[in-house]
Amino acid sequence: MRAKLDEVPFKRLNTYSDEEARLRLEEYTKLIIVRNPLERLASAWEDKFSYAPSRFGYRKQYHSMLETLSSNISKIQIGHDDMLHEGSDNRSYPIVPFPAFIKAVGTNRTEWQDPHWQLISDLCAPCQIDYDFIIHTETIAEDYPLFFRKAGITGREDLLPEVRQRKGDNLFWKFYKQIPIDDLWRIKEKFKADYDMFAYSFNDDILRLFGH
Repeated sequence: MRAKLDEVPFKRLNTYSDEEARLRLEEYTKLIIVRNPLERLASAWEDKFSYAPSRFGYRKQYHSMLETLSSNISKIQIGHDDMLHEGSDNRSYPIVPFPAFIKAVGTNRTEWQDPHWQLISDLCAPCQIDYDFIIHTETIAEDYPLFFRKAGITGREDLLPEVRQRKGDNLFWKFYKQIPIDDLWRIKEKFKADYDMFAYSFNDDILRLFGH
């Protein structure tokens, strides 16, 4: 269960005065944690459209993403078991299929934008904040100890993440094998800043996908 915002043992930067925030940005060691763009999209879809409780309303809010699919494909991919009641209108809204989600994210339509699949480079302002360390979630268990050593953090091994099997690879293969290359290319272009800024490779992703 995720902790509530007021229970998290740290303060957000916007809770400080301008001078206090400036001091921390200039003097503190700064870390950003990022994720492979394709894995992040697959995880967002699974979490928000497949598993999310109905009260979150993602199926209802982004129901129009189904417009990206032809009517024939929609009938094939959306069955009765995919229906879910959401909202006070008690209407049934189907799961938005992953291919429709990817097509929608690859567009610039504002009604389909959401922080959960927005570029990390837009959310965390890496061009305005001079981060000292970049950690990939794919190698977080190996990266964190290095960060602790470089930052001089000692005696807090309890904060280090455990080495455990990742589900990212399974998400990757399970979902992207059904996505046309043209749609993948649009995602690559849209997330180019994240690929370039955080040292990910779209070409490596494609090789992993088609070589699996």
